[in-house]
Amino acid sequence: MTSNHLKLSFVRQLFFLGMILITMACNTEKEDMVETPTIVNGNQNISVNGVSRGFILFVPDSYDGDTAVPLMLNFHGFTQTARSMMEDIGDMRSLAESENFILVYPQGRLLGNAPHWNVGSWTQGSTSDDLGFIDQLIDHLAESYNIDQERVYACGFSNGGFFSFELACHLSNRIAAIGAVAANMSTRTYNSCDPTHPMPVITISGTADNIVLYNGLAPPATIPHNDVLNYWVNFNRTDTEPNLTMIPDISPNDGSTVELYLYENGENDVSTAHFKVINGRHDWPGSFGNMDIDANTEIWNFVSQFDINGKM
Repeated sequence: MTSNHLKLSFVRQLFFLGMILITMACNTEKEDMVETPTIVNGNQNISVNGVSRGFILFVPDSYDGDTAVPLMLNFHGFTQTARSMMEDIGDMRSLAESENFILVYPQGRLLGNAPHWNVGSWTQGSTSDDLGFIDQLIDHLAESYNIDQERVYACGFSNGGFFSFELACHLSNRIAAIGAVAANMSTRTYNSCDPTHPMPVITISGTADNIVLYNGLAPPATIPHNDVLNYWVNFNRTDTEPNLTMIPDISPNDGSTVELYLYENGENDVSTAHFKVINGRHDWPGSFGNMDIDANTEIWNFVSQFDINGKM
């Protein structure tokens, strides 16, 4: 990692922690008083229960409208924006072009002063109807584009990864598979999780993440990552013993290594996969942090094997 990336990661971590403390102290009514942050150059909006919700839409040149294509929803982290997710963290635009899928970066509403996704935990007090937003957003996009609605995927970073689990648990009738980077499940999501079909899940988390702790002690009211994996292994009825692959350490200067745990042979032939980044921090591998894997590619290669009925 370059010194600029190290500084950027450190600043993001400090800002994230500060915003958690600020937000937890905010009056819970403030969330309803603010507008969605404005996004320029590619912004579109829909109304959800009278509230304007924004998103950035990327339609690849390879899309011709004749063939139904997958849809990928990519969610930013706490305090971040759809644009920063697209440009700085999880830029999947070239991948969408080569693999021919439509890509959307939704924008979270403000809680206090921070864009967020409503997952309980440190977002307790939020009244943002984010599940309703995504449900209506899929319908909205399907009116204008030939989307394969059996291949709608979600992924996200940090709070956006937490929200991907929320979608897997509570909007599984629309979501075929998910990916989560630097994220666990909130206790609210975990305790109320009720998917309607086996859910392929891929996670990428660092053992030295000091924002979303691998052991679940922070942010508040989250569960350890091992418990996240156990939930989906049990729900999907996969093998309980994973296939372990040691990922080649092609970037020894990044200070971390990667192990892949793959739980296979689940119901409908779904899998649960976990990239464990040893000494990895609060990063999106391939963009910053670990450079042995590319999170964008690993997420797409995993989820694209499945539709809402299981492995294709």
